Amino acid sequence: MITRFSVAMTGDTAQDLTDHLRRADGQEDCAFVLWRPSTGATRTTALLTAVVHPREGERIVRGTVDFTSAYFLRAATLAAEHGCGLGFIHAHPKGHGWQRLNTIDYEAEASFAAQTQVITGRPLVGLTFAAADAGFGARIWQQQAPRHYAPTEAESVRVVGGRLAVTLNNRLLPVPSVTNRQLRTVSAWGQAAQDDLARLHVGVVGCGSVGMLVVEALARTGIQNLSLFDFDTVEELNLDRLLHATIRDVRLHRDKANLAARTSRRAATAPHFQATPYELSVVEPAGFAAAADCDVIFSCVDRPWPRAVLNLLAYAHLIPVVDGGIAVDARGGRLRGAEWRAHIAAPGRACLECLGQYDPAHVQAERDGSLDDPAYITGLPADHPLRRKENVFVFSTSAAAAQLNQFVTMTTAPGGIADTGAHLYHLTTATLEHREDGCDTGCPYDGMRTLGDDAPVTVTGPHPAAQQARDARARTVRRWPLRARRAVDDLLHRLR
Repeated sequence: MITRFSVAMTGDTAQDLTDHLRRADGQEDCAFVLWRPSTGATRTTALLTAVVHPREGERIVRGTVDFTSAYFLRAATLAAEHGCGLGFIHAHPKGHGWQRLNTIDYEAEASFAAQTQVITGRPLVGLTFAAADAGFGARIWQQQAPRHYAPTEAESVRVVGGRLAVTLNNRLLPVPSVTNRQLRTVSAWGQAAQDDLARLHVGVVGCGSVGMLVVEALARTGIQNLSLFDFDTVEELNLDRLLHATIRDVRLHRDKANLAARTSRRAATAPHFQATPYELSVVEPAGFAAAADCDVIFSCVDRPWPRAVLNLLAYAHLIPVVDGGIAVDARGGRLRGAEWRAHIAAPGRACLECLGQYDPAHVQAERDGSLDDPAYITGLPADHPLRRKENVFVFSTSAAAAQLNQFVTMTTAPGGIADTGAHLYHLTTATLEHREDGCDTGCPYDGMRTLGDDAPVTVTGPHPAAQQARDARARTVRRWPLRARRAVDDLLHRLR
């Protein structure tokens, strides 16, 4: 039984539905759609894959709209042939925002929920289109008893493309209360935009130098729900770049995910803020499932395997990924240059592989453990990207700002522009390059959009380095009695 539910579609599918359902004569219209599941740890998302347009005579428009059994059977058969579920959408010509079922709509969808389940093997997904502002409402019909189906309302419907537009269910995700802590932020883009931004479930994968800055900014901006992923432990070599980390965190072997959660709670301006730490890699099945619960993800990692996993989430599962990186040229012990980039992986935009953010050959090398083998790394050329670790806090702040700017642009569309392309900034020349085209011809990720759980690749697996980091922390904690741990923690705090 699905208890948490959402719907997602590409911008192209949303435009197709808008063009069909928003009639010039102001009457209602309808259509069937195909969908595939995206299963997270706590939430299931129906990914709309195609619109099954009605043929001549398959629906009757007389102010209200009805459809023929032939249209339903054609759409349901098509869904079954493709291994998809079936959805039905109808328009409310004067509606705004989230639309719920009236009595007539309820009875109409209930009448074919059982048939849909039998023919496709998946529950019926119902959707309502608000023609006045192109908002959506949604629900999934599940069997409650023999011959009895009832709808479970969706939390949100997100449209992913150049812009991330999310219609939110105010009953399940209440509008946050207004506080003086966000006055300057709200004045920048208005209360309506703030209400939508605040209720996005945002994931941050990698809570290192860039990720910790991103977490801080999101918490202060008023985001209510953060999921924070990092299996690593705070080390002394992190202290020149890791915001809020101290020598006390090093000596107590604190993990970065919990450090990020603790500090974000201090910085949060949202009244009901929630930060959930995951001492996991996103390449582990549990980490992947938790990431699939998010509406948007920040990628603050520098390894190829997690980037490949996030790339799949962006296209197959329609979760936009805000990615970036830093490269420093410090040959001969002198700073010769630095670059940082920021971009968003989502349908219609270039993916991380096409942008050159990782080499597919290195993904398998990481999966088999080679990238954690000192002998393998030593054998690489001195200027190989996998060997270069130079960075300073100033560059981290610039990279984090670049990613956050991409996020704000995608969600608020300043001046009506949501997609400004991929950005690459050169420190030495103070120049900014743009890439505004999509994926390269033949890109496999572009062909996997909306496949969700049915994507024909297995990207997750055991991650020995993550498990070793967790085991090392557990051994350290077990060595110290609780009273001793508290005494040391207190002493280090006074010496700070």
